[in-house]
Amino acid sequence: MATTAELKDRMATELKAARVIATKADSEGRDLTQSEIDRANTHLRAHADAKAELTLATSNFAKSEEIAQKLADIGLDLGMGGSHRSTQLVKASEQWGEKVRSELEKRAGEHGAKALIGGSIDIPSVVSEPVTISGRPTSLLDLIPRRPRTQTADPNGNIGNTFSYLVQTARSLNARGVPDGAEKPVSDITFEDREDRYRVYATVTDPMPKRFLDDYAQIIEILKAQLGEGLLESLESDILNGTGAPTATADPVKGILQTSGHLAQVYVASVLQTLSNARYTLTDTNVTPNAWVMNSRDLQALELMREGGTTGPLLFGSGRSDIEKVLGEYPIVTSSLISQGTALLGDFNQTELIVREDDHLDIDGSGILFTKNQVRFRHEGRYGFAVNKPSAFITVNLTP
Repeated sequence: MATTAELKDRMATELKAARVIATKADSEGRDLTQSEIDRANTHLRAHADAKAELTLATSNFAKSEEIAQKLADIGLDLGMGGSHRSTQLVKASEQWGEKVRSELEKRAGEHGAKALIGGSIDIPSVVSEPVTISGRPTSLLDLIPRRPRTQTADPNGNIGNTFSYLVQTARSLNARGVPDGAEKPVSDITFEDREDRYRVYATVTDPMPKRFLDDYAQIIEILKAQLGEGLLESLESDILNGTGAPTATADPVKGILQTSGHLAQVYVASVLQTLSNARYTLTDTNVTPNAWVMNSRDLQALELMREGGTTGPLLFGSGRSDIEKVLGEYPIVTSSLISQGTALLGDFNQTELIVREDDHLDIDGSGILFTKNQVRFRHEGRYGFAVNKPSAFITVNLTP
């Protein structure tokens, strides 16, 4: 049986072949010949067959994940964690894509596809509503609380490009029993009011025939595959790693790993000892973590540990669920965005993703695109990210 990647490649190849035939006739200003119609239909049927196989494979995989989740809930792990992240992002972008299709249909109305070209369409933010999750979190975005924009517009209707947030910079609790009339002890709990700006996240599609606008089902596939998922992945990367160090001319996003004030655990003795030390170092500061983030290869190394070092039974017989028991019962989210050899533990409720406004979808058919009867899509959103309590996180070095 072909893999999902092979099926997607086959779909893309067959669809591209059909497009080449149609585009050639379109560029020559003529109708398709009967031979061209027959060849295009052959490619389209092959595309439909591959799509049907992919739909079946995806359905079977979803059922397998559902079974794996139920088994994990009772302490059994089938080791399917490596695919959770991409699946969750696909689910999120699909839900968003369906909302966008509704907006496109409203805009097109009775005037058809031409009403979509040359303007900007307000569409739902791709992260405005968290995906409903049953069971464990499966991606970094699942862990990050959303906050809607709180600023109000000025008399001219301007909102501005900045947002404010609080950062806890000190915490020293000195409460104790106090006799009548005695001065009360002071706890040092300090916050700073900080300001940052929203960043623009955007992506464009490759040029495509304008006639595709007449097929909303085709458009929704483009939105899901190229726009929604791409923006979600970019946000995850910036939330975790940021976009570089500040300079005189650059004002990058500060991700969790770049925010000063978080704790750090150096490697000691063994990987398990190091992870355990990090857990207790963080909880000793009265922080209650809610998740680990690890590279999938580091989780795999834990799963393959054996009682005798290189021999004997697996140390964690039930895989991820047994590992989580040792590491504090906190769920482990795997991500390729965190470097192998580094882990992160923290209370992700001490962060927030701020959505400035609805996203915008622009469809352009001007310039050289006009002469080729083509259009391009551009999806754009504006988001801010803040870490409200840096000390709620600890990075862990897993390399000796």
